[in-house]
Amino acid sequence: TMVFFVHKKVGYDLSVSVIPVTILGGALAIFLGFRNNSAYDRWWEARKVWGAIVNVSRNFGTQVVAYIDDKEAQNTLVHRHIAWLYVLNMHLRKNIDIKQVGHYLDPQFSKMLETARNKPVQILHRQGKMLTENLREGRITEFQHSMLMADIQTMYNEQGKAERIKNTVFPFYYNYFTRLFLWVFILLLPCALVDGMNFMLIPIATMVAFVFYILDKSGEVTEEPFENRASDTPMSSICRTIEIDLLQQIEAEELPDALPIEYTRFGAAYIK
Repeated sequence: TMVFFVHKKVGYDLSVSVIPVTILGGALAIFLGFRNNSAYDRWWEARKVWGAIVNVSRNFGTQVVAYIDDKEAQNTLVHRHIAWLYVLNMHLRKNIDIKQVGHYLDPQFSKMLETARNKPVQILHRQGKMLTENLREGRITEFQHSMLMADIQTMYNEQGKAERIKNTVFPFYYNYFTRLFLWVFILLLPCALVDGMNFMLIPIATMVAFVFYILDKSGEVTEEPFENRASDTPMSSICRTIEIDLLQQIEAEELPDALPIEYTRFGAAYIK
């Protein structure tokens, strides 16, 4: 609006050639496309990691029930695995509260976890020790122990992948220079259009700038998939789904309800 008023009403020439603005817009589109593709790769890899966790969790629960006859040992292994899911969820969101899963852990181990550096790793470590104890006591065979430990190894691998996504910072210069080019483009765009348009300059320039800005913002949000936003990996919902499945496998009497689907102010489904 200011560019239009100063150029048309005051008579001060603010126009610039459309050629450099067009070149800048093309370069900006390349930057945004590359950054958004890389951000989507991170988002999709995070979703694949949690899809693999769903599969290995169900397989682990099935094998525990099939291989181990002792009901108490079954419950301990499955409950501890459910605790691992939720602790991993909180670990990736940098907000761990062991009390939320205390009912799935024995008090002594729960207290020890409070001081552990990597709490999900310690839970998997305890799972491996218990499986080895069952092997030594003759409750499972070497083959069964090998199969169960393979699941534990898969859990370690998937946790490592999730931690890599969380802890790998997206290259700073992509965000910085993309945002710099974006604002230069937004500032120059009205000056490039002011000679050829009247009042239509305002909505056209606003619309074009808004499209580029939304592309930049969507990439910025997508590159961090573990922040508990509407577009992020729904880890809490996935954990609850696995929890229900595993509790049914050990024939638990009480099952938690699935997490409800919430909706944002723009009508998008928000699954935590």
